This record gives sequence, structure tokens and C-alpha cells, in this order.
Amino acid sequence: MNPNPSSRELSVIVGSLDAAGSLRECLTALAASCEGIDAEILVADASADESVHEARAAFPELRVLSLPTGTLVPALWGAGLREARGRVVAFTIGQCVVERGWARALLDGIRSGAAGVGGRLDVRHGTKATGRATFYLRYSAWLSMPDGPVQEIAGDNAAYDHESLRAVRDASAAPFWEVESHARLRALGRTLVVHPAATAWFTDDTALGVMAARRFAHGRHSGSFRVRSGIRTRWQMVLGAPLVPLVLLARVGRRVLRARGHVQGFVTSLGAFLVLACAWAAGEAVGGLTAGEDMREALRST
Repeated sequence: MNPNPSSRELSVIVGSLDAAGSLRECLTALAASCEGIDAEILVADASADESVHEARAAFPELRVLSLPTGTLVPALWGAGLREARGRVVAFTIGQCVVERGWARALLDGIRSGAAGVGGRLDVRHGTKATGRATFYLRYSAWLSMPDGPVQEIAGDNAAYDHESLRAVRDASAAPFWEVESHARLRALGRTLVVHPAATAWFTDDTALGVMAARRFAHGRHSGSFRVRSGIRTRWQMVLGAPLVPLVLLARVGRRVLRARGHVQGFVTSLGAFLVLACAWAAGEAVGGLTAGEDMREALRST
């Protein structure tokens, strides 16, 4: 994958997709968190704006990879992973700001023997309705996730033993879809854990239409994966699609009720949430029906 794949202690791969409002703060927080660690920060960028060029000027030590505009985050992560030189590889996105102890917490989790270590996610105060809807749809499971061994961790706030990832990936240049890698790690008897000191804070100002298109694309991959893995049949995915938004609404609603301070933020983003949930459901149906076809990894966001 890399001629000298383990020359650093930690590689942090940042998927940057139209994160102009938060990328600089994201990188500032990462730099502070990695202080005193033999770490590298790679930004895999597919933005339509100039945010990555501004970031490069502010952080000259960054390694920047430029991909076609609108490339989905898993493909950005995959490109970064191919170039990563760390013994441990961490993933995040330009819309997340980590706490100062984040990097050391993830490294501690890997040293304890886990193949993957994740942290909780929360939404930043002042995030607009579409950003909040995106957060609750994607990350509500990690609002109050217990510490210790778990079945899943959020790929947007996670680190992995690099050798373990090599053992479960089919190709070095392939997109990194964490759910598939987690399933393969579990099949090998490896452990995923949540660390209490690895929290990240999310915000996003992406337009609703653009975010819906991305949710459709991610849903399409999920539907294809479920059919290819034998979890569902093609027609189960198609016929069940109309129920998916309601199932997601009920599931996320229960999580929000258990978490402190989130009910108002969720209720006031319900319109956007349902749009994104419907886009996800439609994508899953299409992905299930066309499972086996090559998925489009690049998506125009404008």
C-alpha cells in the first residue's frame, strides 16, 4: 500500500468536502491534539471552494490530496489511506472539531488491543437545521454510546490499527466504507471500542439539496452492500423503502429522548430530517435493485 507504511505513529485523514466554514478550526484542533505525537495530517479534498488552499497556507506541514469536486467522503478517506504512513490511522471530516485529548485517547485504545477505537459525537451550538438533521440521521447512535466494546464506531471519529485495516481491505485505492471493514474485523475476532475521551463536535452548512444527493449516494451503497452480503433480498430493499423514513424517525427520536439537551434541536430540524431520510431510503432501494453494478464514487455537489 505504501513503500514505508509505518514510519509515523499516527496518520490523521481528513475528508474535506465543502467544509469552508469549519476546516480551519478542524485543523487547528487536530494540530493541538497531535502535539507531542509523531503524527501527520492528510487532507483529502474534493471541495468546490478554496478552503483547502487557505488551509495549506495556514498549515504548511499538511499533506493535501486533491480529488475531483464532489467526490464522496469514503473515497476521500480511501485516497488518504493509500498515502498514510502511520502505525495507527485516524479518520475524520472537515466538519468535525476534536477535543485536545482526542489523539492520545485513540492511541491508548489501540494500545489496549482494539483494532478500532471510536468516540462520541455531538452537534455544535448554532448549527443550522440541515446540519442538525444530518447529525441526527448519521450520528445519533453515538450521542450516549457506552464506553468499551461495541459493534460499530462512527468512521468520522475513529482510529484503526493500520495492519488490521490492511487485512480486511480488498484494494489499497478502494474507498473506505467503515461498516464493511467493521464486519470483516469482527469476523476475524477483532474488537471495536468507544473511548470516553475521544469526543468530536459536528457542524455543517451544506445546502439541503446537496446533502440529500449525498445521502442518496450513501444509501445506494448501503442497499447494495446489504444485498451482496445476504442481509436482505433485492425486493425486500425495494418494497421496504417506503417504511424506512418512519423507522429512522422512530429510532432517532428514541435516541434523542435519551440524550440530554437535544429534543428542541431535533424537533426544529424535522423537515430537513425527513427529506434526508427519504433520500437515504430511495438510495437503498436503488442500490438493492442494482446490487453488483459499479457504484459511482464521485458525486457533483453543485
